[in-house]
Amino acid sequence: MKKQTFIDSDDILKNEINFIIVGKPNSGKSTLFNNLLKKDISPTGDEYGLTKTLFTDTFEFQNIKFIIHDTPGLRRKNKIYDKNETSRNQKVLKLISKIDVALLLIDATENFTKQDFRIADLAIDRKKILFIILNKFDLIEDKKEFKDDLEHFLESNYSQHKEINIDYISALSNKNIDTVLNKISNKYSLLKKRIDKNKLNNFLKELQSNNKLPRVKSIEIKPKYMVQTDNKLLSFKVFINSKKKAPKIFTRYFENQFRKKFSLYGVPIDLSFISSSNPYSS
Repeated sequence: MKKQTFIDSDDILKNEINFIIVGKPNSGKSTLFNNLLKKDISPTGDEYGLTKTLFTDTFEFQNIKFIIHDTPGLRRKNKIYDKNETSRNQKVLKLISKIDVALLLIDATENFTKQDFRIADLAIDRKKILFIILNKFDLIEDKKEFKDDLEHFLESNYSQHKEINIDYISALSNKNIDTVLNKISNKYSLLKKRIDKNKLNNFLKELQSNNKLPRVKSIEIKPKYMVQTDNKLLSFKVFINSKKKAPKIFTRYFENQFRKKFSLYGVPIDLSFISSSNPYSS
């Protein structure tokens, strides 16, 4: 097992992606880990919770170096009675802060749980690219119906569904894994996207001309000026015409329209709404 390696947040490399496989016990994390490396490192089998430590290694795909971490299964706190398991879980949660991409692996033959959503929330809150991967998809009979039902379920029950990526694999049979790796690479490259200031502010003009901006107590909150502020992540400042904090109904609408306009689905975006009568003030 190689020593854990992390990408320094101040030195993101174009040809290196650091990602983690997380999920409940027995979802197939170690099988996927071993499959990607093409060697048996992490223990696999039918016994519940075989992986009891963090495994880290590297592999190359399409001229990209992937640093990969396999993790012990994350169970809900009220299901844990072992101090060692609590300590392992804490290490996994800290690790999520240091990676670029999180793969949340879910057994396709089981239902989504609150724990799955908790893990997804954690990755999104920490501004990580999140892939929800349905493993053992080869065991599903009507695959189209399954996909349609799942995507409808997430759209109806998970408000952050536009921030996630969904895919379907069989870790044991090595099905669709290369496709997922390509998608990870493509989404990661979006973090480097720079949007011209004129394009940003033309977007604001379009929003206002459509007359669909939400109102709060009959007052329309309007974006006045927008700039990109970070050269590593997709971070933006949006100056609005109100001295009060931008209401959630406005920020959610703005983010949805922004993602649609610039095709930024499935990646983290940091939008800071600045309340000011002067759009050029800091």
